[in-house]
Amino acid sequence: MTTRPPITLSPELDPWERQPNESAHKHGQFATYRDLGRTRTLTDAAQRLTLAYGHVRNLAAQYRWRERVEAYDRHLDRQYEAMWLEERRKAAENDAKILGAVIGKLAQRLPSINPAEMSVGDFTRLMDVAFRHRRVLFGDPTETIAVTNEGTSALAQHFADFAQMSPEQRRARLGELAASVNQRIKAVDGSDDEDEEA
Repeated sequence: MTTRPPITLSPELDPWERQPNESAHKHGQFATYRDLGRTRTLTDAAQRLTLAYGHVRNLAAQYRWRERVEAYDRHLDRQYEAMWLEERRKAAENDAKILGAVIGKLAQRLPSINPAEMSVGDFTRLMDVAFRHRRVLFGDPTETIAVTNEGTSALAQHFADFAQMSPEQRRARLGELAASVNQRIKAVDGSDDEDEEA
């Protein structure tokens, strides 16, 4: 039996679709091979189709099965990646809204917080948790390398400075931080300041 030359794939069709010189029956055989998944083999296809292995090997060569399933697998990979990118985008949007609400509640409480009742450690933990989540959400680095006085971390130095501020200065600084977060949340929502001005 002579082997026929491979078919020409149509540039107007996806390779895994039925090609112009491919009968519905032949495409069905290809689809059986394609749908076996990434561990597919011609032996498995021959068993599923109840055909001799040599005949299936010739079909695969003539109808370019391997090339077509590789294109199909890449297509599935792109679909899977796009689906997860969309899921991550939705999750980030939801997280931004929740984080915005939390920061908003903190900002509302600032005028009523008595600095004398809150230790520097309590305040440090509260701000560290809120802004660590903000940095993760917006893809900012979560670690900062800074040169400080020996034995003093950058975060501890920031909060030591904060502890030296008057209550009015603390509220103003926290208001600036909350405004910065709100601006980023608006950017995630697609309603940044430039759009509002336009």
